[in-house]
Amino acid sequence: STSMTTEGSRGSRRLRNSIALPLVHVCTAISLLSYHVNAEYTTVDSGDRSFLERLTLGPEYFTTMDKALFAVIILLGLELINFLAGNSGYWMNSKTIPVRGKHLDDLRSRDLLFIGISKAQTAPFAYFFTKYLVSESNVVWSLEDISLRTLLLPLPLYFIVFDFFYTSLHWALHIKAIYGFVHKHHHIQKAPSRANHDAINVHPLEFFLGEYNHLFAVYLCCHHFNLQVHALSTVLFLGIGGVLAGWNHTRFDIEFAPFGIMIFDSKAHDVHHRIPQSNYGQYTMFWDKVFGTYRSYDPKDRVNPKSQLDPKTGKSYEYAAEKSL
Repeated sequence: STSMTTEGSRGSRRLRNSIALPLVHVCTAISLLSYHVNAEYTTVDSGDRSFLERLTLGPEYFTTMDKALFAVIILLGLELINFLAGNSGYWMNSKTIPVRGKHLDDLRSRDLLFIGISKAQTAPFAYFFTKYLVSESNVVWSLEDISLRTLLLPLPLYFIVFDFFYTSLHWALHIKAIYGFVHKHHHIQKAPSRANHDAINVHPLEFFLGEYNHLFAVYLCCHHFNLQVHALSTVLFLGIGGVLAGWNHTRFDIEFAPFGIMIFDSKAHDVHHRIPQSNYGQYTMFWDKVFGTYRSYDPKDRVNPKSQLDPKTGKSYEYAAEKSL
């Protein structure tokens, strides 16, 4: 009993450390950038407005250092989402999905280039996303306007609208005449494992279309469905979506099925990477089931023990055996 208690306290301590240390780094980086923003604020005419006030007025009111801080926050947020997606399965004691396809053990120079370009595109996307939110009359910013109706109720609609267009786009990228030019690069990885790094290892055009699909979904919800939303609901949409996309590219077996209704299942996207003409949705399989492109996960599919990943290195045992020769 004593040993179990000791082991439990050690596990809790490791969990706290694994979360606390990255958060300290993020907060430190933001604090340093905030200091520089404040230094510039004292030397330029910004109308005696704080950064948050300039943010809600729109990015066109940003000073140069405001833009630098904004970009750093977005990039740090991207890394934080990758950290959460890549580690939360361990915290939740999630089962793992056996590797059945060929794992990309070493990222090639082209993979690293495309991952870097995707990260570089994120800050400009967030800039224009914010600019749209400020101009949209159905988006409210005041903390007093936060309610269940403006913060949480819009989320399901965001995801359903997003995945309708994403599923259609993803299907189109698999058309033979287009596939080799854009989406084929992403399918070099048959067994994703690196969370968001594998998720954003895509052709720059594909990343661009996928990111701005989020803006399009919010636009349709607000402008055409006349839905009043709080700006924080769109932040939740992007943040939750980032984690879900990351889980889709890990070996974690994560499901959300409230009341027995399957909302999210990371195994569905694993099937897509092995059998590309199926499961085109990103966040939900709703539209795949409507369009008849859904393929369920079969736990009886053959598993090659040599293809499984070494938890210490994240690479396949087959790779380690080849390197040892």
